[in-house]
Amino acid sequence: MDDEQPRRTVSRRALIGGAVGVGVAAIAGGSALVLPRLLQRPAGGVLADRLVASGVFTVAHRGGSLDWPEMSMLGYRNSVDLGVDALEISLARSRDGVWFGLHDATLDRTSGTSGFVAAEHTWDEIRDHRISAAETTDPSQPAQPYLRFEELVRAYAATHAIFVDPKVVPASHFDELFALMAASPTPKRTFVAKGFCTATQWAQAATAHGYRTWGYYYASGVQADADLLPSTEGLWDWLGLDYGAAAEVWKTFTGRSKPVLAHVVPSKSAAATAKERGAAGLLVSGVREVLGGGATG
Repeated sequence: MDDEQPRRTVSRRALIGGAVGVGVAAIAGGSALVLPRLLQRPAGGVLADRLVASGVFTVAHRGGSLDWPEMSMLGYRNSVDLGVDALEISLARSRDGVWFGLHDATLDRTSGTSGFVAAEHTWDEIRDHRISAAETTDPSQPAQPYLRFEELVRAYAATHAIFVDPKVVPASHFDELFALMAASPTPKRTFVAKGFCTATQWAQAATAHGYRTWGYYYASGVQADADLLPSTEGLWDWLGLDYGAAAEVWKTFTGRSKPVLAHVVPSKSAAATAKERGAAGLLVSGVREVLGGGATG
């Protein structure tokens, strides 16, 4: 269901650390039953204003893009079930003004169309298509419907930070997006404006509206252009760097006195590398492996 509430989730601390542990659950008659911690499923999710203080936090990249069809409700729901702290979505806009999860200008990569530009089609035309699982670890799983931004907000804005990236939408439409964000229960506590480091208009607009911002970089770009980081870091509250960047590049970023998130993390070993280099958070594509579970649809 579109308005399904978030389920109770597995502790991310126990899962990332690989510890199962035990807990005590009270039962009738005052006795106690020792259960594996994994079965207790304590409430999960962290809002944006508490992410950094919560420890090394996790953000589901496109809802767990390595595991499920990207930016589908199935992916977000399973990521939440596995205990992810926050969610990330790239947004496109239909011709009739519907904002929905899509990383590209077209549906071609995700649905196998040819030249199907989202901005040139209505939502009714777009929702006839499905998001393929071709780029996941299980390409045989069923394709999933495209997800309206309002559906994600309705389901998880009250419990999880949501990183929002209007990837291919012109700045002239940003006010529509801010209106959708403002309709959530606690917008300034929920949303983080995410963008590539040079997304100047988005960063400035989000800052003007009082939102936290996260700008991501790649080591190759920083090394090729010595002015890239100094000229753009002021746009962003938090910075991002690819987890595999050399240790010296990570030192440059962590030395800026801003939280640095590692992207895009596919595995436990990649997560360990990022944490070793000082990442405050992880943008995770391989949610199943990194959080140590195996949710199903």
